Amino acid sequence: MVAPEVKDSRSRRIGLFGGTFDPPHIGHLVTAVTVRHLLNLDVVLFVVAGSPWQKEGTRSITPAADRLAMVQAAVAG
Repeated sequence: MVAPEVKDSRSRRIGLFGGTFDPPHIGHLVTAVTVRHLLNLDVVLFVVAGSPWQKEGTRSITPAADRLAMVQAAVAG
Protein backbone atom coordinates (compact mmCIF):
# COMPACT_ATOMS: atom_id res chain seq x y z
CA MET A 1 0.00 0.00 0.00
CA VAL A 2 1.31 3.39 -0.93
CA ALA A 3 -0.66 6.31 0.46
CA PRO A 4 0.22 9.80 1.65
CA GLU A 5 -0.35 10.63 5.29
CA VAL A 6 -3.52 12.61 5.98
CA LYS A 7 -4.42 13.94 9.42
CA ASP A 8 -8.12 13.03 9.33
CA SER A 9 -8.60 9.75 7.46
CA ARG A 10 -12.40 9.92 7.92
CA SER A 11 -12.60 12.62 5.26
CA ARG A 12 -10.53 10.75 2.66
CA ARG A 13 -12.08 9.38 -0.52
CA ILE A 14 -10.35 6.07 -1.18
CA GLY A 15 -10.58 3.86 -4.26
CA LEU A 16 -9.65 0.18 -4.23
CA PHE A 17 -8.25 -1.41 -7.39
CA GLY A 18 -8.03 -5.17 -7.08
CA GLY A 19 -6.38 -7.51 -9.50
CA THR A 20 -3.76 -10.12 -10.20
CA PHE A 21 -1.32 -7.57 -11.65
CA ASP A 22 0.81 -10.25 -13.29
CA PRO A 23 2.53 -8.12 -14.36
CA PRO A 24 1.33 -4.62 -13.55
CA HIS A 25 1.44 -2.47 -16.68
CA ILE A 26 0.77 1.05 -17.91
CA GLY A 27 -2.90 0.22 -18.47
CA HIS A 28 -3.34 -0.43 -14.75
CA LEU A 29 -1.70 2.89 -13.89
CA VAL A 30 -3.71 4.86 -16.46
CA THR A 31 -6.93 3.28 -15.16
CA ALA A 32 -6.10 4.15 -11.54
CA VAL A 33 -5.19 7.76 -12.37
CA THR A 34 -8.24 8.24 -14.60
CA VAL A 35 -10.67 6.85 -12.01
CA ARG A 36 -8.99 8.88 -9.28
CA HIS A 37 -9.62 12.09 -11.21
CA LEU A 38 -13.12 11.20 -12.47
CA LEU A 39 -14.35 10.26 -8.98
CA ASN A 40 -12.36 12.96 -7.16
CA LEU A 41 -10.57 10.37 -5.01
CA ASP A 42 -7.73 11.23 -2.66
CA VAL A 43 -5.95 7.96 -3.29
CA VAL A 44 -6.32 4.67 -5.15
CA LEU A 45 -4.98 1.61 -3.37
CA PHE A 46 -3.89 -1.41 -5.39
CA VAL A 47 -5.01 -4.72 -3.85
CA VAL A 48 -2.93 -7.60 -5.19
CA ALA A 49 -4.82 -10.91 -5.28
CA GLY A 50 -2.99 -13.43 -3.13
CA SER A 51 -4.40 -16.49 -4.85
CA PRO A 52 -6.39 -15.55 -7.95
CA TRP A 53 -8.94 -18.39 -8.10
CA GLN A 54 -10.26 -17.36 -11.52
CA LYS A 55 -6.84 -17.91 -13.06
CA GLU A 56 -6.01 -21.26 -11.44
CA GLY A 57 -5.00 -23.82 -14.02
CA THR A 58 -4.86 -21.31 -16.87
CA ARG A 59 -1.16 -20.49 -16.58
CA SER A 60 1.62 -20.10 -14.06
CA ILE A 61 1.02 -17.14 -11.73
CA THR A 62 3.93 -15.16 -10.29
CA PRO A 63 4.08 -15.43 -6.46
CA ALA A 64 1.98 -12.78 -4.69
CA ALA A 65 4.97 -11.24 -2.89
CA ASP A 66 6.71 -10.67 -6.23
CA ARG A 67 3.58 -9.17 -7.80
CA LEU A 68 3.19 -6.87 -4.79
CA ALA A 69 6.81 -5.73 -5.17
CA MET A 70 6.18 -5.02 -8.87
CA VAL A 71 3.08 -2.95 -8.05
CA GLN A 72 5.00 -1.02 -5.39
CA ALA A 73 7.77 -0.28 -7.90
CA ALA A 74 5.24 0.76 -10.56
CA VAL A 75 3.45 3.28 -8.34
CA ALA A 76 6.69 4.61 -6.84
CA GLY A 77 7.38 6.53 -10.00
